[in-house]
Amino acid sequence: MICVLTGEKIASLTQGLISAKKQKGECSLDLTVRSISQIETAGTLDFGGSEYTEASVQELIPEKRDPQEPYGWWKLKPGKYLIAYNESIIPPSNTVIMIFPHQRLVAAGISHESTAVDKLDTSIRILMNIGPEGGAIKENARISRALVVVSEPE
Repeated sequence: MICVLTGEKIASLTQGLISAKKQKGECSLDLTVRSISQIETAGTLDFGGSEYTEASVQELIPEKRDPQEPYGWWKLKPGKYLIAYNESIIPPSNTVIMIFPHQRLVAAGISHESTAVDKLDTSIRILMNIGPEGGAIKENARISRALVVVSEPE
């Protein structure tokens, strides 16, 4: 049997939430952006992992529009970037975390790959695509939605 955890349950398994009240959905949790990095050089990947290397990246620094604002903005040119989240989710066994782009992200002309992971921590990076007109993302913006699916033994 397969079931999806409630937003309340996912929040209870999560560290690094900005605002649990705003991030919880009925059966999902919004994820917030911690960092955005530009890809400098390609990584390598092989079957066994002995030749695996991560892509070389340059972390981008957000800029404040007004010095009084607590958070800055990433002004992004069209292209591909790697994003990291503020949140860490450590789910129970027999689960998978599915991560999708937030609807508002897509409506802003930006998207990222959908993916599935066994756990989510701050080292996980997701490939994000900025559309042809570029885009801007504010620090801690809700950019993704996580669902946790549990496979219960039959």
